[in-house]
Order: sequence, then structure tokens, then C-alpha cells
Amino acid sequence: MRLIQKCPVCNRDYSGGRIEILSESEQSFLAYMSCGLCASSIIVRVLTLPHGLVGNAILTDLNGSEVLNFSAAEPVLSNQVLELHQLVSQDGSFMEKMRSI
Repeated sequence: MRLIQKCPVCNRDYSGGRIEILSESEQSFLAYMSCGLCASSIIVRVLTLPHGLVGNAILTDLNGSEVLNFSAAEPVLSNQVLELHQLVSQDGSFMEKMRSI
């Protein structure tokens, strides 16, 4: 966790924040970090590869349990995105239908 030491929003050290390991395996772990000052959160994935550690972090508005729910969900396929785009483009009342659900 030394790879990410400061909050990307307020630049404060994460030492005063919350760090939660959401899942881990032999080659990787998924962590959720929340800043103690500004309460912004990031999701961190770190992989162990033969040439060293590789990690990425994403600023998020999700909480830890929501991250786990989305990580277990089926991926969204490109055809599904295209179908939704066509539906929204063809029907001007799409948003009204979504609000009624």
C-alpha cells in the first residue's frame, strides 16, 4: 500500500484514512481506501507479475460493499451498450419510462 500514499483529491497522507482489503489471491489484491480529511475514496488493484508489482487506482463514489457487488456482477457486453444506445436514440420517452420503474 506504499504505492499510494496521498489522497488524489486533497493530497493528504492516507495514514489518517481507512484502508480495507476487499479481496486477495496469490497474485493480486483489491483494496478500498478512504481519505480521513475529504472522505474521497479510491479502488486499488495490485497485481504481482514476474517483473514486479503493477497497480492501478480509480477514484470512486462507491462504498466497499458496492465495489464487491459490482466486481461479482457479469460484465456488460458491447452489444448490450449498443442496444441501449439504439433504444435511447429511437424513443424520446426513454427517461420517463426509466423514472417510472
